[in-house]
Amino acid sequence: MKRTIEIDDTLQETVDQCVEEFMYLWTKFHKENPDGDYDAFWNAISYDGHDHEIIDSNTPIYNSEIDGLYYLYGDDFDEAYANAGIGDGSEDNHRQVCIYCYLEQEVHPIVREKVEETV
Repeated sequence: MKRTIEIDDTLQETVDQCVEEFMYLWTKFHKENPDGDYDAFWNAISYDGHDHEIIDSNTPIYNSEIDGLYYLYGDDFDEAYANAGIGDGSEDNHRQVCIYCYLEQEVHPIVREKVEETV
């Protein structure tokens, strides 16, 4: 018996949404701090928790989406988790944590590049 499974690949959309939200914060930050650079911006949003809030709010919560993305990108997610050095893999929501780590690591350089283009 053969079965066809369709997986909704939402990873790029999720990355794009994170970048869009960070760039919105950059626009606000830059208006208030015209001489501010990327490091000052990132320190400011890290201090108040906006960086984690954006990544966390865009990390998938439904098992079907998590499982589908993990099927497609599991190796990348596992590598991001290992690079983050935050745990031993025993979390109840381990796959979701791996996706969070991936988003955090993927989005940061994209935002840096976009911000530096505007300075």
